Amino acid sequence: MSRWRSAGPLALLLALSSVLTAPPASAAEPGGGIRWERCDGAPEQNPVRCAKVVVPTDWSTVDGSRVNLRVAMAPAARPEQRIGVLLFNPGGPGASAADLLTNPEYFAEYFPSELRDRFDIVGVDPRGVGGSQALTCSLPPDDPAVTRFPADARQAGQLMAANARLAKSCVDGSGPLVGHVDTESVARDLDHVRRLLGEERISFLGISYGTMVAQSYAELFPRRLRALALDGVVDRAHPWRQLLEDNTSAVEDGVGRFATWCAANETCALHGQDVRAVIRRVLAKADAHPVPAGDHAFDAEQITEALTGAIGGPGRFPFAAKGLREIDEGGDASALLPFSRYADSEGRALFRAISCQGVIAPANQGELVEASRRIRQLGPTLRGASESWDILSGCAGWPIPSPWRPHAWRVPQDFTRTLLVSGAHDVSTPRAWAESVHQQIPNSVLLRWEGDGHTAWLANHNPQARQATARYLIDPATPVSSMD
Repeated sequence: MSRWRSAGPLALLLALSSVLTAPPASAAEPGGGIRWERCDGAPEQNPVRCAKVVVPTDWSTVDGSRVNLRVAMAPAARPEQRIGVLLFNPGGPGASAADLLTNPEYFAEYFPSELRDRFDIVGVDPRGVGGSQALTCSLPPDDPAVTRFPADARQAGQLMAANARLAKSCVDGSGPLVGHVDTESVARDLDHVRRLLGEERISFLGISYGTMVAQSYAELFPRRLRALALDGVVDRAHPWRQLLEDNTSAVEDGVGRFATWCAANETCALHGQDVRAVIRRVLAKADAHPVPAGDHAFDAEQITEALTGAIGGPGRFPFAAKGLREIDEGGDASALLPFSRYADSEGRALFRAISCQGVIAPANQGELVEASRRIRQLGPTLRGASESWDILSGCAGWPIPSPWRPHAWRVPQDFTRTLLVSGAHDVSTPRAWAESVHQQIPNSVLLRWEGDGHTAWLANHNPQARQATARYLIDPATPVSSMD
């Protein structure tokens, strides 16, 4: 396969800058109101309706290109009891909000009936995501010849160059959109939808990455929020080293929780075995030769990435154990495919492009090598793998500047009463982040729940916390107590 040869960093940055700032062909100006239509493929009796909304690619300029957004709305099932509009972001980044509404099964599973009854629930696919204007990258997001865990300056330089090549391919495929998929742009899109809906204030539910979007929205439009519920909270005040250390430690804790579950459950495919020893054998096997996984082949780094997802909740533990046993005994990693971003090249590239607009990554080869060594110390079982490292290592060398600068929440002292929800053993968004954000937001309440899983909301990891969140969204003054 041919390899694109990188230009020097300065030349590449200048080339990307010229593409990102060039004014593309004009499109229609954003207009007032929303024209709702039957969603593609949905039966006529389905009350959910869809629309396209047009917004500027760059909200800082009146002139320039436009982006089409897909919007879906499920009207309140009990209109006589309607409270207002509930907007939500389901996370990712890269998850489609509209799809959760247009699929009746997903919709009923995702939103409790009390929310479906009382709110017009509106899902906006963020720019680049789902049915909104696509973000396209022509290169695969990962180069198999380049390690994501560099041990020296040469390997770090190779990783940074590979990341820059991917960024260039995204600009080649998507133009200026690549530089405007940040959370502030998404937040401005959401407020434009709010205005078109004719709503003075909205309620907002942010899950995981959605809590990052929520911070930008709250800082830009604090008086537009009636209620704000955040589950799986990301602390964007922390510098990247702190985020990385917290997340790596949470993953190692998750490995321990998984091992304890296996020891206590005879249904675990690794029951009676030393789980960490099995993981070491599996990774050594993948070091020697990539392990087949359906149409893919996973090396050790890809297996550790999949395992960070597979230990993300008790409902996944059986699949993690099955996958490890099948690799250990037969050399097949297919059971881990559902938990790996590597299996979805297009989605992984989108995840990377959006993530890199929302973080400040290691700036040079030395910082990358230092960080790689540190996370191996903190998370030895999975060799330092975590979602934060997947993002930060993938954004090092990304030549499109990130507009984000780490800072605590900047909201008024009389900001709306905010609900934060955090599990004790969340391998993606550690409890420490929620505790920190709780201190940053005046008048916030932190609902702590015991147990495993990334967010209470996803996969219904904690039904009591979900119910408490729904009650809060209906009445933000509802008392909330921890569940530790």
